Amino acid sequence: MKNPCDTSLLSKTFGMPRQVPRTILDKETVDEMIYNTKSPRKRLNLELQAPCGLRIGELLNIRTQDVTGGKLTIKEPK
Repeated sequence: MKNPCDTSLLSKTFGMPRQVPRTILDKETVDEMIYNTKSPRKRLNLELQAPCGLRIGELLNIRTQDVTGGKLTIKEPK
C-alpha cells in the first residue's frame, strides 16, 4: 500500500526546515558595529546586549529602578 502523502509536491511543501549555520562575530566586529551606530538608543542597546549577553526581551524589561550605584540588576533572567 502506498502512502498518498509521499507525493513529490507534498514532500516539497511540508519538508523539514533547513538549519542555517550560525556564525559568531569576533570582538573587533562587534566593537566596530557599536562604534558606527549613529542612534544613541541603538548604541545603548548594543552596549548592553553584547557584553552582558542580554536577549532583546530582557533588555526591553530593564527599568530605571534596576540600576543602582552603577550596577544593573536583572530580576528575572532566562
